[in-house]
Amino acid sequence: MPRFLIAMKLTNEAKVLYALLLDRASISIKNGFFESSGAVRVYFTLEEAKDKLHKSRQVTTRIFRELEMSGLIVRKRQGQGRPSLITLKVPKEEPTKKDKADRKKQHREV
Repeated sequence: MPRFLIAMKLTNEAKVLYALLLDRASISIKNGFFESSGAVRVYFTLEEAKDKLHKSRQVTTRIFRELEMSGLIVRKRQGQGRPSLITLKVPKEEPTKKDKADRKKQHREV
């Protein structure tokens, strides 16, 4: 699970769903599913998410909405019977003090 998710005020279910979407994104990258802007397209149906999370349809819908409201995903409806097109957004992580110290140390050794 990405570190930035731990600090975000999201439910654990939303964090798990986002991690599942990131995993699916790696498959999308291999298959060349990109938006014109370079963002990764992910197809992940509500039923798939419901089954993976072991939650009801209503709860799974709420979790997707939570991720949308947090700005981590954008869902575009494709029409009846077709899965929504999900675009993942990955916020840039702020480097920690340890990361900065490690970079300085590596720079001095070179």
